[in-house]
Amino acid sequence: MIMLQFASDATFRAAMYLRLSKEDGGLLRGGDRTESESIAGQRMLIRDFLAGHPEIEVVGEYCDDGYTGANFERPQFQRMMEAVRSGEINCIVVKDLSRFGREYIDSGMYLQKVFPMLGVRFIAINDRYDNARPGSAEDDLVLPFKNLMNDSYCRDISVKVRTNLEARRRSGQFVGSKAPYGYVRSSENRNRLAVDPPAAQVVQSIFRWKIEGMSPAQIAGRLNEDGVLSPIEYKRANGSAQRTAFQKAAQARWFAGAIYRILGNEVYTGTLLQGKTTTPNHKVKRTVRRDRSEWARTENAHEPIIARAQFDLVQRLMREDTRSPSGKRSVYPLSGKLLCADCGSAMVRRTARRGGRTYVYYICSGSRRDRMSCTPHEIREETVRDTVLAVLRAQMDAALDMEAALARMDALAWENRELQKLRALMDAQEEQIRRNRRLKAEAYADYRSRLLSREEYDLFQAEFDRKIREAEDAADRLRGDQGSILGGLSAQQGWLAQFRQYRRIPELSRSVVVSLVDRVVIHAGKAVDVQLLYRDQFAAIAEFLRERAAQGGQTPSGRAE
Repeated sequence: MIMLQFASDATFRAAMYLRLSKEDGGLLRGGDRTESESIAGQRMLIRDFLAGHPEIEVVGEYCDDGYTGANFERPQFQRMMEAVRSGEINCIVVKDLSRFGREYIDSGMYLQKVFPMLGVRFIAINDRYDNARPGSAEDDLVLPFKNLMNDSYCRDISVKVRTNLEARRRSGQFVGSKAPYGYVRSSENRNRLAVDPPAAQVVQSIFRWKIEGMSPAQIAGRLNEDGVLSPIEYKRANGSAQRTAFQKAAQARWFAGAIYRILGNEVYTGTLLQGKTTTPNHKVKRTVRRDRSEWARTENAHEPIIARAQFDLVQRLMREDTRSPSGKRSVYPLSGKLLCADCGSAMVRRTARRGGRTYVYYICSGSRRDRMSCTPHEIREETVRDTVLAVLRAQMDAALDMEAALARMDALAWENRELQKLRALMDAQEEQIRRNRRLKAEAYADYRSRLLSREEYDLFQAEFDRKIREAEDAADRLRGDQGSILGGLSAQQGWLAQFRQYRRIPELSRSVVVSLVDRVVIHAGKAVDVQLLYRDQFAAIAEFLRERAAQGGQTPSGRAE
């Protein structure tokens, strides 16, 4: 321990250091957030103390308002230490040790090593600590215990804050620092999102354009051409001081990455997904991604901007990753939908000119790579287009007949039965997840007990992780099916309504194809097999209607149809 010796008539150049964390702080009267009441109280206490110490001259004030005491990565504290090292300051005065810092190890290092080595007088008023006072060596014995208590307090506060945030997430409250584009915090409940109509219209346009065949880069370009403010610029125009690490220019523009994030954000369906990342503890600020099972998921947490069926459709389109042809604003109607029946390869679009006319046809891409593995399956685009259109028109008529039949009875009977089936399947997947997690834990216990070798343990862990991922993916698909069924009878959003929307279409469009067609399989001999979306739902409704007919056409209320 280095003991400080100061002359009795020495003049000290002092810094007043003030600190308040976000968890501690209140607001000034009037709602001003520039400085908290406790900071003003610390300043007043320090000045009153220094009034009785003429040997101490205040040459600077350093205030970290809104910074935790769990570490010393605070801007004003670092500035003060630079002034100490340059010789401008040789005395530091704080209200108490907790304002200086709550981290046990680093606080002790500064007080017992750094300050004595630099010849800095340190005063903590409420703790009655002054390393220049005679007998301060006895106080040095108490300092580690006080710092340890401050550290424990910081850890306790951190645990309480984390627990509170997690409870609020699980209850469906929005606890993010800023509302996602398209939403604002509700004026009635700050922990609930409300639709921001101007931005919500842009979000709806982005999803619509994607369904119509535009790529994220093309969507961004169109928004920039139309003069639509990017999310960050829109927030600034509405009074926000928000900044982003993604901005490269003075005025942020739309770019493909922003479109990808919007298209993949489930919040627009009314679902909150929170708690995706965390930090190891209150001292380590490195962000780590949490396991998907630990996320807080809340359905119907707020008003949706995008229908669940539309969102799921866009996710499928994103996975297909079709590209727009050169010079075009969108892809061709059937792009990414045609497959060879024999080798499973994609059918590619080609054009040819004969006799002054242009012919468009599709051929198997697999046959182009290896003529021995498959035949071209060549077929004219007009033939495929007419076949798909005819199948869709027939299915539309069938869908409208089903909708009319359901309208004549208690349609909720079908909906509830399907939801019950899905819940049973989802429960089975959740049980599969729990079972494999339990097996992972048991495998680790066996490894620790040396019943398993490291190689065996790694193999078991990889297999259990694979099964967990598969069960989580299956559960996500079932949740999507659940959303389709819940919206199935909605006049505005349901998949049955989509058939009504596209009834009597004169020709194929990209939006019709991606909304209703799963894939089109081309067989040798030019046979075309059109596989539609929602075929499982069609089959379920057809089975339900057959069962009701077999029961004598009675509705659940007992009335004849």
